[in-house]
Amino acid sequence: MAASTRLNHRALPMTAWPRSDQEAWAAAIRHPVFLVEGGRGAAWRPESGKSAQGTYGRWLAWLMAQGVDLETEAPAERLTIDRLRAYVAFLQDGRSSVTVASYTGVLCMAVLAMFPDRNWTKLQIAQARLKSRSSPTRIKRLETADQLLQLGFDLIARSAAILDQPFDPKTDRIRRIGAARDFRDGLIVGLLAARPLRVKNLLGIEIGIHLHTHGAHVTLHFEAKETKAHRVYDAVWPEVLVPALARYQAEIRPMLIEAVPRGQTARPARPPGAFLWMAQGGTPLTTGALRKAIARHTLLRFGHAMNPHLFRDCVATTASNEDPNHMQQAAQLLGHTKLRTTERSYIAANSTAALGDFSRMIAAMRKTNRCRIGRSAGRPAMAGSD
Repeated sequence: MAASTRLNHRALPMTAWPRSDQEAWAAAIRHPVFLVEGGRGAAWRPESGKSAQGTYGRWLAWLMAQGVDLETEAPAERLTIDRLRAYVAFLQDGRSSVTVASYTGVLCMAVLAMFPDRNWTKLQIAQARLKSRSSPTRIKRLETADQLLQLGFDLIARSAAILDQPFDPKTDRIRRIGAARDFRDGLIVGLLAARPLRVKNLLGIEIGIHLHTHGAHVTLHFEAKETKAHRVYDAVWPEVLVPALARYQAEIRPMLIEAVPRGQTARPARPPGAFLWMAQGGTPLTTGALRKAIARHTLLRFGHAMNPHLFRDCVATTASNEDPNHMQQAAQLLGHTKLRTTERSYIAANSTAALGDFSRMIAAMRKTNRCRIGRSAGRPAMAGSD
């Protein structure tokens, strides 16, 4: 994507929106009170509201770049079919069809909530067409769950070998800190391959609150209010990763907390607290840092970068391809209340493998039927007959 495209797609801050847009947004997210109805966005999750606000801000920024006077033109009048076509064409420059459909879907959601008295049928139909025509390419970027787990094991083993060597504090410090980060990353990769948590829950793990250790038995627990599905999440920490977790907590985590980055003299504003995953210098690991780490390791191993959320697709798809009868377990691992959510949103089934299996099954059935026909006719079956 060109630099100018990225620049033009930065969201206009809400403080810079015209007053009419700000008032429409406030009405959309207003919570109901006695005898006063709430807005359509009142029930949005915080993440959904943030996404809608950013997407609408990007729409306004794009309009400004096209020379539209936001102050003189009524907000609901700005979204015309011609402009939507032009905006979609702009979005398609360097973005996948799924991403474009997602942007327009969130914009549609925001507009319907902000201007509920207008008829947005044409907008909804246009967005539905974009969504139906979008084709996800993630199947090309998926790896099996066991491949991801092996990557985690390899990172842990390689890092442990470095950390176990005698070292000179003056010359080997940087190398050991790098090994500590890779050990942490390997443990995260392994955990995501076996327990595909959402990023928010993964990074929110706190020792003694979500992570509980009882000897060799380690569990994860999240309250219903902490999960997207609003259901209590309970899981056992993968047994094969318990030794690595113990070393991480006893040695690696303290090492990362004490390893103040070069040029940083003061402690970070955000203290480590009880958060499990630490960045160098004692700051809890952020979403951006996690994404960069996962992308770096998967690019080196598989030749393409993956993001943490894609691990959920990998686990669901692996379960679907390896044992379709256990799909309910995959849904439980992902924290879904309905199996169809897993099937619709996370399974990128390998159609080539499926067709191959189906062809072999048909060939076997035909061969069996030919033998039966030959025997029933009192003659041997011909190998090449149909």
